[in-house]
Amino acid sequence: MVLAQISTTVFTWHQLLHSRLLERDQYEKQFDEIFSQYRALAAQAKLLKERNRSLLMADSIAKSSSTSTSSSSLGSSAQTPGASSGGSGSNPVHLAYIASLESQLAAHREEISTLYKTQGQNAQRLLVMNESMREREEETRRQADEINRLNAETERLKRSAEDLANVVGEKEKGIQILQDELAALSLELSQIESRNEELKRDNASLLQRWLDRMNEEAEKMNEGTRWLEEFRKKKEESDEKKKAEEAAEAAGEKASS
Repeated sequence: MVLAQISTTVFTWHQLLHSRLLERDQYEKQFDEIFSQYRALAAQAKLLKERNRSLLMADSIAKSSSTSTSSSSLGSSAQTPGASSGGSGSNPVHLAYIASLESQLAAHREEISTLYKTQGQNAQRLLVMNESMREREEETRRQADEINRLNAETERLKRSAEDLANVVGEKEKGIQILQDELAALSLELSQIESRNEELKRDNASLLQRWLDRMNEEAEKMNEGTRWLEEFRKKKEESDEKKKAEEAAEAAGEKASS
């Protein structure tokens, strides 16, 4: 019974630990999508940074080219008026291209700002998750310590149960020996009682025989006593008769004299 209760307790703790581990895994995996999105956003931000860097380099190169072109056109404006008109015609396009790049850059910067905000939110969530994971790990550690303690207690109880089982086995052996001895003593007692009954019957028979013999001897003594009494009476009667005869003879002799 004790071993069954211990096994049930250990199995319950194992189930509890398994369920807690499953809950932790489920809790951790629910942020996998956020992490993947964060990685994708980080890769996109990196790509946008590279594109912005390339655009800025192109803008600086375009500005340098525009400056050199403007200086050369000023030097040759007196000789080539057609070239001056062509340079001034390409300048608005260049300006529109730069404005487009700046708008794209602003849009990218806004997107990067949004990504940074998302990154901050994800970092905050990650901190919360780490704290929750730390608490779960502490709880798991406490439960593991409790399980270890219960396992040690279970081992101790198992050893105690084995010792008790050994003691019970020794007690049962002792009881079996005592029962065997009791059976032998009961058999011996039965034999002794049987012999006592036989001795009682023998003693009763001997007593009866002795009483019969004593009665016979008493009867014989009574008969002897009666015979002696009759003999004494006869002797007394004989003595009295003899005395009477002697007295009569004495009286006859006195009378004759």
